[in-house]
Parts: sequence; structure tokens; C-alpha cells
Amino acid sequence: MSGGNCPETPRQKMIGMMYLFLTAMLALNVSGELLKAFQLVDESIQKTIETMEQKTDMLYSEFRSAYEFNEDKVEEKYLDAMTVQQEADSLVKHIEDIKYLIVRAVDNPEATPDNYSGIDNQDIAAQKMITEKGGARSEELKNHLKHYRDTLLSMVAEEDTTLMDAINSTLTPKDPPAEEGVEKSWESEKFEHLPVSASLALMSQLQSEVRNVESDVVRYLYGKIDEGAFVFNKIEAIVIPRSEYVIRGDEYYAEIMLAARDTTQPPVVTVNGKELPIENGRGILRIPANSTGEKEWSGEIAVMGPDGTYKRRDVSGEFLVSQPSVVISPTKMNVFYVGVENPVEVSVPGVPSEDLDVRITNARMTKKGSNQYAVMPNSNAIGREAVISVRANINDQSQSLGSQKFRVKRVPDPVATVAGMRGGSINKNLLLAQRAVIAKMDNFDFDLTFRVVSFTVSTIKSGYLQSVSSESAVITTEQKELIRNSGVGSAVMINNIMAKGPDGSTRDLGSISFTLN
Repeated sequence: MSGGNCPETPRQKMIGMMYLFLTAMLALNVSGELLKAFQLVDESIQKTIETMEQKTDMLYSEFRSAYEFNEDKVEEKYLDAMTVQQEADSLVKHIEDIKYLIVRAVDNPEATPDNYSGIDNQDIAAQKMITEKGGARSEELKNHLKHYRDTLLSMVAEEDTTLMDAINSTLTPKDPPAEEGVEKSWESEKFEHLPVSASLALMSQLQSEVRNVESDVVRYLYGKIDEGAFVFNKIEAIVIPRSEYVIRGDEYYAEIMLAARDTTQPPVVTVNGKELPIENGRGILRIPANSTGEKEWSGEIAVMGPDGTYKRRDVSGEFLVSQPSVVISPTKMNVFYVGVENPVEVSVPGVPSEDLDVRITNARMTKKGSNQYAVMPNSNAIGREAVISVRANINDQSQSLGSQKFRVKRVPDPVATVAGMRGGSINKNLLLAQRAVIAKMDNFDFDLTFRVVSFTVSTIKSGYLQSVSSESAVITTEQKELIRNSGVGSAVMINNIMAKGPDGSTRDLGSISFTLN
């Protein structure tokens, strides 16, 4: 086969010349003795096929070992190679079956292509392959050749034109050029007016071409395994820092690697003349942050290419070293209220929350999540300050990062309401329909509930003050009866309203005055 992928050996060249010579002699109607020479050519071709199969089997074995060693890398090309092997074996067997068909038709049912008589019969091959079944056997063979050809072409890249051209020229069953105006088909050239020995030699030659192409394509696929190992048209170094913001006393940590790499060839990374340790194909750079300010570094990353030489690329980076600083942010306001969970966020740029030690005075602090805390001031801290201080564990040393003061206050009093009103003119029936006195927090950031624990309803009847008390928030039946007996225009007072808050303290909410209408 031509194409440069598998140069012909001297033995193959000799067989080709013998075939051409014997074909020419056949055209001269030479004697039966010379026809036997076709058998010698056939035998030589068979030996060549055996040798070729052995070499291809060794290549399949190497393919299989590479696949077992690295399935992910080799799988695609290995499966293609297995397809080539299956298709080649099928086509070679198809051709072998044709050889058996011809020799058993010319001799006996026990004849084989290696042992038969009737080598000079020039009719039987054409009868079996062209005349019988309307030439279906020849069409099947040609279609099988085309299928094998197309299967192999689908595995070859378009730019590999030499191999593609060789596959096309070898496996495409083309009709020969017309001679003296007489056209001849491909099957006629292979089977018609040829002695059996010549037809068998031609079939063996076809088997040899099938195996030759098989070997070329499998070798081609094997070479594609490592094609991308380090054949890049552009190589860039990348730097992956853990953080570009570094606290004094900490260290700058970065991972340096190639954007494309082969795990079998770890890079060599040097920074400031010092070679870095390699972990998982990445150079690990650590620079102590002993002083504040902008820092720069530069170096080189190198990896060995397929040709055994190192490909080098410059690499550089910069980072900022700053003094430690803490950010303490009250989620609601800069005040802590007694009896309330006051949310606070505490963070230090560049320091994980688990490395922070957060403490507070005059209060209890509970961690709710990453950088999230809840502060509960002590009940005796009203009017005083709660101070949050933060320390961080840096390089196995505890460093103070700062503190912040917060005022501690009592939760403001709620406002007492009835029917959503704080006093004024009210419809008598509306007032009688109310079930309770409600304590409501106005304009307060926290969602708090005060519970009314007692109040008194009073009115003046016949010049005398009449009052009825309730020991809860509920307006009692007696209180409603007092309201019901009051006429339109009468004053109804709800006073001595006492409410209890989440901090446990009892608040006097004053009174509400209504005029009935």
C-alpha cells in the first residue's frame, strides 16, 4: 500500500513485480506450467499476510496495555482500533469464503485454496462471481470493501490526506480503463477469463491490502494517543492565590500551574531563583507577610515537551499586605437592648471565622452562623456599655484585632390601644365589640411583644366615679356592662394599664380616654 505510512518492504515489492509479470504472461496464453507459478505467488502473499498479522497483533497488544494503564486517555482510540480489527477480520473471512467457493466448485467439496486441482479452469470463477445470482456475490464483495473503506476513513482526520488517499485508492473497487474501446468491470478483471490459480492469487492480494490498510490505520490511531500530551500552540501560566488580601503576620499563599498540562510531566517552577515544591502538578508558593504594603514576585514555569526539551514561560504576581482590622457591624443599630437577641456580624478580611475569638462585656454572646452572633445584654447593664473585642489566631499566635463599644438600653415602652385607637371619639358598639387592650411597639426595629397584665375601666355615672378592674388584657363582662350602661357623650377611661415585656419588667402604659358616640 502506498501513502508513506507503511513503506513497502523488499518482499512486498518482489511480490508485486511477480504479480505484474504473471499477469502479462497470462495475457499471452502461456503454458500450464507457468500457471502454476500463480500458486507460488499466492503462497508468498499468504506468508506476507501472516507476517503482517503478527506485527499488527503486537500493535493491538500494545494498544490494550496502554488502555489498561490509562483508560480515560486511551479509550476513544482503543475502541476505534477494536472496530478496525473486527471489520478487517470480517472482510478477510469474506474473501476467504469466496476462495473456498471457487476451489470446491472446480474440484470437490473437500478442496481448499491450498490443495485443489483444476488450476487452469478459466470459467468457474466468473460463473460463481458474475453469472450466478446475477453477479450478487461480486456486488456483496464490493459493498463490503466500500464499508470497510468508509469505516476507516471516519477515523482519520481530514488534514491527514496521505493516509486518506491511500485508503481510498486501495479499497475502492474501480473499473479498469477501457482497452481499444472495450470497457471492463472490476469483477470482470478479478474473475472473468482467468484461471482459478490467478483468481485466487488476486483474492489473496486483496486480503493482503486489507491487512496492510488495517496495520496503517491502527498504527495511526496509536500515534494519536499522545498527540495532545504537549502539542499546544499556546501555553499560559496561571496563578491561583488563596487571597490577594493578606494580614500582617500571616502568609501569602498561591498555587501556580499551567492552563494545560500532562500529569506524567510535572512542571518545574522557580520564584526568585528558588525551585518550589510541586503538589498535584502545581507549584506551591509561600511568602511570609512580615511587613505591610504592596508586594511583587516573579519567576518561571517549565514543562518538558514531547521532544525532550523544556518549554518555559515567565510568571509573576502581586499582593497587598495590610494591618489587621476588624469589622463589627450591628445588624439593627449601634445599641443593644436588654431582653432582646441583638444580631451582630463580626468579620476580619483574610481571616476565616473559625480562627476568630470574639468576646463581650456586660452581655452574653452566642454564635449563630459564619460571622453571625446574637448578643443578650445583662439586665443590670442598662445605661452602661457592652464592649466587643476580637482576637485572631494567625500563625498559631493570638493577635488582638480591635474592639467596639455599644450602648445598652432598656426596650422602649409600647403604646396601649383599643380597636387600634389611642383615645378620642368612638362608637359605643365598636368599643363593646373589642376583646382586649393591646400593647403595640411603634417605630421599633425588633419584632417584640408586650403582654397587658392588668387595667381598669372607669366612667362617671350620676356624679359618681365607677371603676371595674381586669387582671389580664381581656375586657371583662363587668367592664363591658359598665360601658353599656353609659350614655352617648359619656367619657370612658381605660387607665392603670400595666404590660410585661420580654425583659421581664412591668411597664405602666398610662391611660386611654374615649368619648362614646
